Amino acid sequence: MEKITLDAMRNYIIENELTDSVAITLHPDSFDELVLEYIDTNNMQIERPFEILSIEILQDTTGNVAKGNIQTLNAVE
Repeated sequence: MEKITLDAMRNYIIENELTDSVAITLHPDSFDELVLEYIDTNNMQIERPFEILSIEILQDTTGNVAKGNIQTLNAVE
């Protein structure tokens, strides 16, 4: 994915039929861009946890997710 936007993220969640049993991890730059777009679009601060369509969106802290990529993690243990 070239640039991760709110619309692209919503489409990804819907197309992949994701449920709240997963979380999405993004590269820190992609995460920051998405959060800023969310704040600008909704004229508000983000809630914690940050969610789109009930899917938690996390910032990668491991260095494993490349910018513009999406990693899906199992959120249920």
